Amino acid sequence: MKLRIRKRCFSWSLVNENGGTAAKISNQAFIGGAKKISDAQGNVIFTTGIVNVSKDSQSGNYADSKKYIIYQDAVPIVTATLSFTKKLESEKQLPFMLKLPQVEKLDVETPGGLWIIQRKRNHSFIITCNDIQLGSITSLFSLKPAYFECAEKYEAVFWAGIYVLIEYMMHEDDLIVV
Repeated sequence: MKLRIRKRCFSWSLVNENGGTAAKISNQAFIGGAKKISDAQGNVIFTTGIVNVSKDSQSGNYADSKKYIIYQDAVPIVTATLSFTKKLESEKQLPFMLKLPQVEKLDVETPGGLWIIQRKRNHSFIITCNDIQLGSITSLFSLKPAYFECAEKYEAVFWAGIYVLIEYMMHEDDLIVV
């Protein structure tokens, strides 16, 4: 199945090849990261959220500091954990360098097994399970429309939830200056 991702100010639509809306994503509240995922008729099927957990300050890898969750009827059905790019020895020796953390991949525990969402250099994504590709997303930083090609084994609304996890992953690199 090939879905086109249409971004709006506070929502997204996943549009099928016939031009019909397959799934909608919107904010649960005006501010915050929680999202609602609805089917084509507007019925809310899933919600998503970000849960902060304790950090392991010794490792320098804060992959366990946040969990991304997809809920169905307030029950977690998918949990995702970040994996950051490891620092090279040459980077550790520099006295001062501001470098944003690079989220390299997302480990996603789904009812269908452990999925790996891998971010590529051009900001496209590949989704695999047991080395079998389940889906891919074209670059999200392009002037061209973004497309989500995914296995038809899962519903479009479920893929919309996976897309929200990828959006969370992309924004993890944002630098917030207060």
